[in-house]
Amino acid sequence: MSFDFREITPEDAAWAAPVLLSSGHRICEYSFTTSYMWSGHYGVKLARVGNIPLLRSEHDGRYSYLPPVGEGAEELLCRLREEALAAGQPLLLHSVDEPTLTALKTWFPGRVHAEESPDDFDYLYRTDDLATLPGKAYHSKKNHISAFTRAHNWTFEPLSAENTDDILAVSKAWCEEKGGCSQSLNAEACAIRRVLKHPEQFSLSGGLVRVDGAPVAFALGSPISDSVFDIHVEKALSAFSGAYAVINREFAATLTQYAFLNRENDMGIEGLRRAKLSYRPAEILKKYHCEVR
Repeated sequence: MSFDFREITPEDAAWAAPVLLSSGHRICEYSFTTSYMWSGHYGVKLARVGNIPLLRSEHDGRYSYLPPVGEGAEELLCRLREEALAAGQPLLLHSVDEPTLTALKTWFPGRVHAEESPDDFDYLYRTDDLATLPGKAYHSKKNHISAFTRAHNWTFEPLSAENTDDILAVSKAWCEEKGGCSQSLNAEACAIRRVLKHPEQFSLSGGLVRVDGAPVAFALGSPISDSVFDIHVEKALSAFSGAYAVINREFAATLTQYAFLNRENDMGIEGLRRAKLSYRPAEILKKYHCEVR
């Protein structure tokens, strides 16, 4: 049986997001907002199978699926595998976390080939750590914030309809600082604009830092589960040293109802990896690419 895949719409969040939210997963791909934001860049399509959101990506002409969640997920995976094998290919799954990998090996014994995807590993932090920066481990972060405070008259404000344009202005200026948007940076800028058009439907939260009233840094995110919040994007202009530390702390302080913050992956970029490690992650969440034969 073929599945009816189509473009993701903001209206899909009403039924699909709660299913993903209740699944208990902690990796960023189980935030429905992530799939919507990046659907254009990664060719993500959605099919509704009963009440299960089935998400499929396309790369080099091959389809790969986010492991489905919800009642009937195992049966759905069996159907996907049968369809793939009928086409002469194994079933490809991406963003497979460790609990899912364990389940797959139980459901399909001896038929699962898993390969770690280190550039996709997510960084998970205790929210209180990022909001309060306790102890010596965060001494340098506190120094950056103190220096920023001495140098600038700054304010923080939550995302609102009134500051969306200012957030987009920071996004554009940040891109220009990088010498003009490459394909990947342009895709990120488009993803930011796309989700900011529908903040309420995607349970989007965010924050903006201003210096003398001018926007200089922002962060945006949405829940993955009742205990994990996903930071989708965080940007600060390079002329304002310490702005990243400020937006990180101030936004985290608004999210203490969540035990953990997922600050997503480092994409294999060494500087980004160092920056994420410097905030002392509580855990690094492994992900795998899998073939089910």
